[in-house]
Amino acid sequence: MRRSVVRAAVLAALVGLAACAIPVGPTPGAPPASAAPGAQQTFRARGNEPGWRLDVEGGRMTFVTQDGRRLQTPTPAAQRTDAFTRYATRSEGVDLTVTIFDRRCKDTMSGMPYPNAVEVVYGDRKLAGCGGDPAALLQGPEWIVEDIAGKGIVDGSRATLNFGADGRLAGRSSCNSYFAKYTLTGEGLAISQAGGTMMACAPALMSQEGLFLEILRNVRRFDLDADGALVLRTDDGRTITARR
Repeated sequence: MRRSVVRAAVLAALVGLAACAIPVGPTPGAPPASAAPGAQQTFRARGNEPGWRLDVEGGRMTFVTQDGRRLQTPTPAAQRTDAFTRYATRSEGVDLTVTIFDRRCKDTMSGMPYPNAVEVVYGDRKLAGCGGDPAALLQGPEWIVEDIAGKGIVDGSRATLNFGADGRLAGRSSCNSYFAKYTLTGEGLAISQAGGTMMACAPALMSQEGLFLEILRNVRRFDLDADGALVLRTDDGRTITARR
């Protein structure tokens, strides 16, 4: 009886610890934590036609227009809802309101997806753009590959993608485990040639693995479809589609 009580207590403690370890990064339905006043991370946003830039960092908010006009002010108190975070201030006689929406956004020039749509009202002008770190869309729970180059995947096989915060990519490539590095730029996504284990499997799995790794090292950009599936794309139109 005593052993059962002890085991129950230990289990309860472990569950409590796990609850405390839940990540606090960007999550669907929550305002972006990186934009909160006093946060250590920087929230950046950009827009095109006309171009503009916004930085929220270290208690300061800086807005720069395409023609070089620069407004810098202490980060104002945030108005928060389930759908957006808003900052409103006045600097140098001009009203500035920044609204960071909790919905994905795609850059109109590069096609890069971002975690947040951003609207800036600057005086009498309304500007639209995207913000947040695109890497946040890749990182987190494991992606399970469901299609490689439009061929599906071999029944019972497993290929996965795990994008780490340290720039490392790892997972299963069908037969073996693999590891690589990934880099995000303003234009797209690049993945290095992967290394991995050297197990031999059935010919169908080895063929699928070879195709997966060959496409992976030629990836140039990524997207998220309406259902949340990750699509990695090469310049010649081949894709790897994965889902959580």
